[in-house]
Amino acid sequence: MIKIGDRIRFLNEVGGGIVTKIIDKNLVSVLDEEGFEIPVLQRECVVIETPKASVTNVELKSDFNAQKSTEQNSTKNTFDYESEPDTMYGEQLNIYFAFVPTNLKQLSISAFDFHLINDSNYNLLFFILLRNENELRCIEKGTITSNTKMFIDSFDKEQLQNIHDIILQCIAFKTAKTFVLKAPFDTTFALSLSDFSKLHFFKENDFFEESAMIIPLIEKDIPAAFLTVEASTIEQAIKEKEKIHSPKPTVKGQKKPHGDLIELDLHINQLLDNTTGMDNTAILQYQLEILQNTLNQYKDKRGQKIVVIHGKGEGVLRKAIIQELKTHYKGYRYQDASFREYGFGATLITIH
Repeated sequence: MIKIGDRIRFLNEVGGGIVTKIIDKNLVSVLDEEGFEIPVLQRECVVIETPKASVTNVELKSDFNAQKSTEQNSTKNTFDYESEPDTMYGEQLNIYFAFVPTNLKQLSISAFDFHLINDSNYNLLFFILLRNENELRCIEKGTITSNTKMFIDSFDKEQLQNIHDIILQCIAFKTAKTFVLKAPFDTTFALSLSDFSKLHFFKENDFFEESAMIIPLIEKDIPAAFLTVEASTIEQAIKEKEKIHSPKPTVKGQKKPHGDLIELDLHINQLLDNTTGMDNTAILQYQLEILQNTLNQYKDKRGQKIVVIHGKGEGVLRKAIIQELKTHYKGYRYQDASFREYGFGATLITIH
């Protein structure tokens, strides 16, 4: 059990600190390495040192500041926030909000853990503000390091009902490397309470073990448009666009290079000219065999990305692909492929 004074490290994020307060059975307040007190889920904390005697909050802060001063003097003002190696995105910003339900099976009564995700090779100096009818207030500020996520707060349905907008203001920077200068970023997410009651808004993702609502704020340096529309409306718009810009047909069963990506279209009409005598089970088995052959072909090429195009339909093929990955390719990473390029019907797999 976590106690005041315990020194902890974060389970799924870089950094750690000292526990200064037990907020409730799920949350503790942690004095982090930058001197900020932040609320953290107890399940996200790993105790690495327990004090021999009880200490007060004032003593914790005093000890922390003394230690920090010593460290700064010893390093002669040399700072290095670069905690993770650069990813494939290079100089592009990818920033997201995320809501993770504490009870996915009962969304009507669930609370939602709110996170900021920095999937970029930049550090971010940020401010997060909430706006309701009468006021604007800052709920968190600080620095989030490159390629990490940060827990901000937890909201129940009543609290969400009083939030009209969530605003992010940030400045991107690096300290230990040269970098491309980015303009200060300011964006507003208009919160829709009804979205939090719809199960299909919470999906498997690359940032959490749990299903989550991932809200893009900026992707590949392009600010996202925040339009509160139904998923069915978006899907219909994509279908209309595909009718106008329909791709040229590919050779049956061919894996199509797409830059550094490999595209594998598992639509059966792209794999076979004739399916006479094949029932749905046989077709599905054939599609999975093609997938297996492709993954085995590139198994020694670490970092290779393969976009598997399976279509949306009833989701049978996608579920079978995910099950195949979980069962036989546990080390491989997967997530929804680019919405802008593939709509709702493709999965991006990374060979590991």
